[in-house]
Amino acid sequence: MRVHDGGRRARRPAAGTLLRDDPGLAVEVRECDTDVAVGLLAAGETDIAVIEPTPDAPPPGDPRFDREPLLEEAYDLIVSPGHPLAHRGGARLADAANEVWISVESAICAHHQQVLTYCAAAGFTPRFAHHATSWSVIWALVANGLGVSLVPRLAGGPSDQPVVRVPLTGDGVPKRLVLTCVRRGSRGNPLIARGLRALHDAVPDRCTRAAA
Repeated sequence: MRVHDGGRRARRPAAGTLLRDDPGLAVEVRECDTDVAVGLLAAGETDIAVIEPTPDAPPPGDPRFDREPLLEEAYDLIVSPGHPLAHRGGARLADAANEVWISVESAICAHHQQVLTYCAAAGFTPRFAHHATSWSVIWALVANGLGVSLVPRLAGGPSDQPVVRVPLTGDGVPKRLVLTCVRRGSRGNPLIARGLRALHDAVPDRCTRAAA
């Protein structure tokens, strides 16, 4: 059982469940970008890709693939513990319009463009001052008061870099859809079906689980 994805945490407990249920099962998990995961799937080098519907993802009508929603995940604003928004329990995205912003390098993934899009929908253009190559670096920058950022609810950072997650409120709270993608015709394969079921069962309560 080979699962490739872009860092969604649901696949980690899913892999553990599969191994506990069948210790002899060979499970391979690889974190990679959507375009890499889709290429491996097309080449028959992986069985399940967990992806976002980005420009690198296959369109719904692609005859090579069968894709279905897995979960919908909200974005949270993360701020330093001493930030004025840290103790409010919730904020509108527009409340961060005057903040210094931090994003992942645009060449690494779609995060930078997503932040631009979400902030534009909230009525402002973010002022980016820092760019990182991983969530852990974003965590460290935010924890040290260098700016704020938007992160998916399942994204985590190092425990020694404390940040405060501020849930976003109001209309148009940013969310991302996460999909499972398999080769067309393979979803009924018993082994692949087990993997998909384990992924579905591993979706945390703080996300919206797609209908099975």
